[in-house]
Amino acid sequence: MSLIRLKMTIASGFYDSRAEFAREFEMHFKTARRGSVRSVRRRLASRGIPIIQREIYRRHHVWIPKRKLKVRFEREQAAARVQPNITIETRSMRFRGKHWTATSLPTKVVSYSKRRRGVAKKKRA
Repeated sequence: MSLIRLKMTIASGFYDSRAEFAREFEMHFKTARRGSVRSVRRRLASRGIPIIQREIYRRHHVWIPKRKLKVRFEREQAAARVQPNITIETRSMRFRGKHWTATSLPTKVVSYSKRRRGVAKKKRA
């Protein structure tokens, strides 16, 4: 069990029929966690895929299935301490003619662990 810093990119391209050009959407996830590289990568991918699917659907009303998403990891590095959050940088690109035009979207921060919903709190006496 070591302390590692991971960077992951999830990308997907699709044709926007309403605007009549190709789009590509990519999100870069960064976090530092304790554990094996394999388990941290698996957990980060399982958190990232629904986030990018929701974001594309909110912005462009297109649902991208999991099989169309490309998940890639950069080489892991040693980290000084654990981060409880995941930092997400988003880039939206469009292809028209022969050129790609990129637009950076605001950076987001999400919790590494999902919130538990539906769990009743205990009443204090």
